Amino acid sequence: MELTINAAGDEQALNEFYSWLRDDVDVARSATINTAGSLGTGEMGVFEVICMSIGSLTGLANLGIAWGNFLRSRKETPPFTITIQGELTAEQRAMLRNLDLPLDPGADE
Repeated sequence: MELTINAAGDEQALNEFYSWLRDDVDVARSATINTAGSLGTGEMGVFEVICMSIGSLTGLANLGIAWGNFLRSRKETPPFTITIQGELTAEQRAMLRNLDLPLDPGADE
């Protein structure tokens, strides 16, 4: 499963969440995490999205746990949107319905 996490303009929060994901041993073990975006904006290290590849339901659950823990560490919920690329299995759909992730509205069609 391929996921893209968009910051909707809050790059600082996205950078913090990226660090949070990279530091989470369970997420790092069960997913490939990268960044993408424009480095040509004059700011070194600026990125617009987090790209993740998750190969198991455990990895998806780990993302949900990391997201919940990240939210509890903040005063405000960041304006993120998670977009899923590719076909989902019935199990993945069921898991996504149970996780409180900020999914793109078309993610569970």
